[in-house]
Amino acid sequence: MTPDLTRRRLLGGSLATLSVAALGSLLASCGQDGASPAAADDAPEQGPWTWTDDLGQQIALDATPTRIAAYGDAAAALINFGITPVALFHYMDPEQDSTFEDLDLSEVQVVGSAYGEISLEALAATRPELVVTTLYDGDTPDSMYGFKDEAQLAKVKAIAPVVGVLQTGSALDVIKTNERLVASLGIDVETGTVADDRAAFEDASAALTEAAGSGLTVLPVYGEDANYYVAKAPDDPALRYYSDLGLSFVPVQGKDYYWEVLSWENADTYRPDIVLYSVRDSFTPEQLLGQPVFARLEAARAGQLHPWKFKSMDYKSQTSYLEELAGWLARDSKVT
Repeated sequence: MTPDLTRRRLLGGSLATLSVAALGSLLASCGQDGASPAAADDAPEQGPWTWTDDLGQQIALDATPTRIAAYGDAAAALINFGITPVALFHYMDPEQDSTFEDLDLSEVQVVGSAYGEISLEALAATRPELVVTTLYDGDTPDSMYGFKDEAQLAKVKAIAPVVGVLQTGSALDVIKTNERLVASLGIDVETGTVADDRAAFEDASAALTEAAGSGLTVLPVYGEDANYYVAKAPDDPALRYYSDLGLSFVPVQGKDYYWEVLSWENADTYRPDIVLYSVRDSFTPEQLLGQPVFARLEAARAGQLHPWKFKSMDYKSQTSYLEELAGWLARDSKVT
């Protein structure tokens, strides 16, 4: 799923309530526990640590935080950059999300698997020193994506400072912000694994540019019972980056952000060579093909339907999907 549709239409759930006083007591008791395995006992304390996030929030801590909690997509990026969060919360079960399909979560405490349903008790018990979330246009320091409402965000901020990474522009812009963040947290981004992942990402980007020379047109879509959604590539960082590399997305009309919403009777408004179908709570290919107008699309008749996987903003995750895209472009044919 993508942010605006997820945020305003398909998410819900109740807030795990916890008073500020009770939260303070819980935090005090958590502070008496032994060190978590996620934090190295012999790691030298670094600091002071400062960070200014994409909302302009200036965070200053006495030492570099080593115990990080994060919203799902931000957590996946941290893992791929070499930081294992002590806790994560997401809008769905991360084990069912393609964002996490290659990641080991055995040392990560999942403290929420529905949007806005965060167990503050469980989060506090992991003793995070910093919380990282994703941001979208319209977010403010008091109202940030990943949280049910301002009251819940305030309670999380009573546990640890919350910073956000804006998910706009090109994926490369967002990746670079994540890279600077993890570098500030002690990850070596100049040599070793991150450098290798960056090189692989650059190679995969070049391969997609070459494959996109086929001129095949692509349309990312999301399907549900009531409507058929077609995505505007410039509004999604990953899609925008693929477009910058030369991938030809079908231009989508309409004044609304991110999506044009169509009835199924108008599913033939756009006729791409390849359909990318969302794998986040969307219709399966079989369900899409069960819609008569969609089934008449040239891409549908040619079997050129491929999964649109939401990948976190890091080199390793994006490389895997760039390689998949390049493979489909090499195998599929021009049908429009």
